[in-house]
Amino acid sequence: MLALSIACLLAALAWAYLVVAHGAFWRAGEWLPPVSGQPATWPAVAAVIPARNEADMLPVTLPALLGQDYPGALSAVLVDDGSTDGTAGVATKLAAEAGRPLLVVAGSPKPDGWAGKVWAMAQGLQATEANLAGPGTYVLFTDADIAWAPGTLRALVAAAEAADRDLVSQMALLRTATGWERVIVPAFVYFFAQLYPFKRVNSPRSRPCLARMYSS
Repeated sequence: MLALSIACLLAALAWAYLVVAHGAFWRAGEWLPPVSGQPATWPAVAAVIPARNEADMLPVTLPALLGQDYPGALSAVLVDDGSTDGTAGVATKLAAEAGRPLLVVAGSPKPDGWAGKVWAMAQGLQATEANLAGPGTYVLFTDADIAWAPGTLRALVAAAEAADRDLVSQMALLRTATGWERVIVPAFVYFFAQLYPFKRVNSPRSRPCLARMYSS
């Protein structure tokens, strides 16, 4: 009984801390701040897209990204992370049709100590710095299955420029079409926000760093 009482007390204390002093993580109150006006000059943006077996999604998502309503220069590097469904071929075809530069890179095997997706992102960043990015260029990391609304990139860059931010991020609206998705996705977001409370992430006085996180 003593062990059970101690366990219950510790659990109660943990939840009291989470509720009172953990950045109100359950609230979705962090939104991309509105910006009046626009930058005098729009900086270049180079997108890095890790992709594994995304041949079905790329014809929808890649043109949406490259077709952003963005006044500045926009280019992209797509890293084919060991796909077996022809992702590289689909990306290469879309690159030929795109009005903006798109470089398709074959990913190399993952070294020890690296996670697969992060290794693909690192390769994309290296290719971007070598081929596309110049001084003052923003690097945009995005998943291959994210469908970009037309003005999203413009809003992100405007928010970064307006407050001289080094990092800005926006959480995608996650798909919840099936019953299991409606059960699992909110729990995932809740757990993610518990690890990185958005309010704390957005505070310059707080240690947690996840760029600046806003709901979509």
